[in-house]
Amino acid sequence: MTINTNQELAQAVNEAIKESGIKKVFIAEKLGIKREVFARMLNKKQFSLDDANKILEILGMQTETKLIKKDTKT
Repeated sequence: MTINTNQELAQAVNEAIKESGIKKVFIAEKLGIKREVFARMLNKKQFSLDDANKILEILGMQTETKLIKKDTKT
């Protein structure tokens, strides 16, 4: 899956949570935050790779990042 924006990253994490069957309240508890704070974390504009990895670690998953050089000749 190619992810280009923070919102796409948050959406991918939400999908991973759904597929895992793990409840969001459980993930929030593992992160040491309240469920409401966890919901705000998933909805924030600047959802980061660090945010994603904290959540995905609980699901037994991780992100893989690949840097590629764009062809700038146009």
